[in-house]
Amino acid sequence: KLILLVLTLGIVLQVGLAAQESPRRAAVSVSQSTPDFESLRAQATSAREKDRIPEALRLYQKLVTLRPNWAEGWWFLGVLNYDQSRFVPASSAFGQFVRLEPDNGQGWGMLGLCEAQMQKIRLSLTHLDKAMSMKCGGNEEMIRVVRYNQAALLSRVKEFESALGLLSAFAVEHRESKSILDAMGMAILRKSQPLDRLSSEERTMVREFGRAIFLEAEQKLDEAGRLYDELEAKYRGKPNVAYAYGVDLYLRHQYEESEKQFKKELERDPNHVAALLQLANYALMTGALDDGLNYARKAVKLAPMNGIGYYFLGRIHMRRNELSPAVAMLEKSAQLEPEAPNVQYSLSQAYSKLNRPEAAARARAEYDRLEALFKRRIGMVPFEPKEPVQDSPDASRGQKKGPVRR
Repeated sequence: KLILLVLTLGIVLQVGLAAQESPRRAAVSVSQSTPDFESLRAQATSAREKDRIPEALRLYQKLVTLRPNWAEGWWFLGVLNYDQSRFVPASSAFGQFVRLEPDNGQGWGMLGLCEAQMQKIRLSLTHLDKAMSMKCGGNEEMIRVVRYNQAALLSRVKEFESALGLLSAFAVEHRESKSILDAMGMAILRKSQPLDRLSSEERTMVREFGRAIFLEAEQKLDEAGRLYDELEAKYRGKPNVAYAYGVDLYLRHQYEESEKQFKKELERDPNHVAALLQLANYALMTGALDDGLNYARKAVKLAPMNGIGYYFLGRIHMRRNELSPAVAMLEKSAQLEPEAPNVQYSLSQAYSKLNRPEAAARARAEYDRLEALFKRRIGMVPFEPKEPVQDSPDASRGQKKGPVRR
């Protein structure tokens, strides 16, 4: 079962959807505002506010049967079911809510959280991403919950770098928790299985590496480096330890030592795609372009749907002034990684060198769009430093008031 982010949410959401209903539903509201409906709604509100959950669920189900377009009723049905860990009916209710309120980011967020619990990973990622694109209706706490769950799910589908990118925002905000450390450790050690399926020793290792990468993201590089040194010695030879240590050394600008660690990971696993890509990047940086081509070509052969390999091939071809293959590889990368800003930036450079100014301008505009989108997705909103998050997560506690309309 996916572990949700432990946050002291207390999300206080405003009541009043009925009073704010759109003109599209105004006629329905007037014609259906019967004494029976209003009486039932008062009973449902009283039951919900007094935590008589079974009674409240029964009454809200009656109410949405009477008025299927009553968005507030679907919201409460979703929240109440979610609080009871009844994720299937909660998902159904939030699905109805976003059908009626498609611009409500919190509704998409709650739908995605239900789907995460139901192990509908790809669908959940789609809906959580939609919630983040709407900034979760401006609710900062929900932004953090959604961001965490996005990251946890991305690790499940082996998109570890994307997961780390999202999780690093918690370190920037100095919001450390066991859940965050575990998620970061799973990502840096490239573990896609659920945490609870790991052995006790593996969970300890995950937590320790999570602490190291958290410190690194906090820019406490010396402290992180000392911890990484200790962990490499302690867990030497285990899968992805050399790789994680190589990433740390690279971030500490110890490039030659990082190259050694990536090669050590390749000795353990010659088909380690991430290590091949890191070595291609290092070769590009040092000008060892033939080596870089070999590493990138092998990565692409092993993982033909990984756009980053094509990205490095394109960059290397561009450095060799082989512009036509450079553009071909970068365009392939853009197909596979449509939301990677750096791919568009390199494409704009390649188009410029080929004297294709219109294509270069389009790629640069797409780079600017994707860069802004990335910042929205990781929740780059002003946060004031607060106390550390706790470790008993849930997303809907305290949401038993109505959803904010956006």
